[in-house]
Amino acid sequence: MFVCDLSEMKGNEWMREKLEEKFAKKAANFNGSTQLEEIYEFCLQTIVKEHADKFYQNFPLLAIKDKLIEDFVRMEKFRREDNFEDFCLAVYQQVESIVNTIINDVTFVQKIKEYSSLPALIKYDEQTQSHIRKGNLSIGKLVFLTKEDDKIVENMNKPAHNWYFNHKLRAVLYFVYFNGELKGNIDLFDRVYSIGNYLYQGRNLNHRGGITTQYQQEVIDDLLPNQHKYYFKFMGFLEDFVSRINQNIKN
Repeated sequence: MFVCDLSEMKGNEWMREKLEEKFAKKAANFNGSTQLEEIYEFCLQTIVKEHADKFYQNFPLLAIKDKLIEDFVRMEKFRREDNFEDFCLAVYQQVESIVNTIINDVTFVQKIKEYSSLPALIKYDEQTQSHIRKGNLSIGKLVFLTKEDDKIVENMNKPAHNWYFNHKLRAVLYFVYFNGELKGNIDLFDRVYSIGNYLYQGRNLNHRGGITTQYQQEVIDDLLPNQHKYYFKFMGFLEDFVSRINQNIKN
């Protein structure tokens, strides 16, 4: 039996103890396949919870750590059930919690305001033979997806928690994920952001009913028939995003 063999493996003594503790009282009433399914599900839940704890083991934003672990467990549950819409929601909720926590830091928003007019790209300058900030794409334009200075100022005058999620995400990607340094061009930034934006549209599958733009419909038309790919893409995005947060934010 797979579960029994697994529990007997070296290093899995914890599993055997948990199984004995949970099912010792039920042994007399053992009813075959139903009991086996319950044992199997218990083992899976225990393993997933352990994975979630390890995934967020060194996470620096301690105030949301427990909720992130909870959402990670939910994410895995929906993936096993092939429930794509709720899977997207659970992944998105982890990213959203992280983004909102960072954005709600007053010093972080002040940094955006202070640097918004600076060039977003760092390029090699032949004259000085060094990498310097240069170009017409400012950080404000990159974050708020606009070429209009008035719209940048308008967004800056709003409380950060009222910004659109895609603006919040772009700010966190630029200042934390990329640590404020984009070298050469924005291609890599756009690729990372695109996956995050696809995830946001996947999350919106749980909130149907409003008017869908042509772009949103194009994303949905790509997501739904390719769910098998996006399970992995979104989990990869989450792992990469969390790893960068761990690397670039100190406790």
